[in-house]
Amino acid sequence: MYPKSYLLLFLAYFPFLLFSQNIRFGLKGGLNLSRDKFELYSQGIPLKLNTEVAASYHFGGLMEFYLEDSRTVLQMEFLYTGNGMLIRENELSKRKRFNLTQITIPLVFKFEAKEDLYFNGGSYFGRILTAQELNSLGQTSNIKDRFQLFDLGFLLGFEFKVNQRLSFDLRYNYGLLNFNNADAYEGSETERLYKNRTVNYGMVYKF
Repeated sequence: MYPKSYLLLFLAYFPFLLFSQNIRFGLKGGLNLSRDKFELYSQGIPLKLNTEVAASYHFGGLMEFYLEDSRTVLQMEFLYTGNGMLIRENELSKRKRFNLTQITIPLVFKFEAKEDLYFNGGSYFGRILTAQELNSLGQTSNIKDRFQLFDLGFLLGFEFKVNQRLSFDLRYNYGLLNFNNADAYEGSETERLYKNRTVNYGMVYKF
């Protein structure tokens, strides 16, 4: 279902790609700061959780598509990304960490607001590769079965161009889907909500 939705989104961008006069390739990498939205409900009543920001990274490649005499650019990326969060179920419990890795494909419209400064907006599609829980003793457990495979959301941010090859961007990813796998908790009275919330600081080098 979700891959089909993203395919339709890609097809909506296709005319832009078809009439593009200039295509550039590049590499991208940087820091992720994530505090994914994680909520628990018992019989509809929310349970208090203490969550904290977790740091990770992203890297991959990109393509930029330009229209002649246009200030608008479409950027497609293919990234390996990490996100997750730190969590305490109550004030007395020890902290544990959720680590998720994904292949993420953002489609980003970039509009040149002023010279060398672009506002970015678009969407992303992700597929989970791994999911682990790290406890306070440093022990890890595989929790991939607790999650749906696919993620989908919006993104907003801006990019500053240093020169024709080097630029830096700041971006916020807002996940739309609850990618918690309810089947993994069949019979439990506790409902779980898990959505991606990540800030990306990136450096881009274009060829």
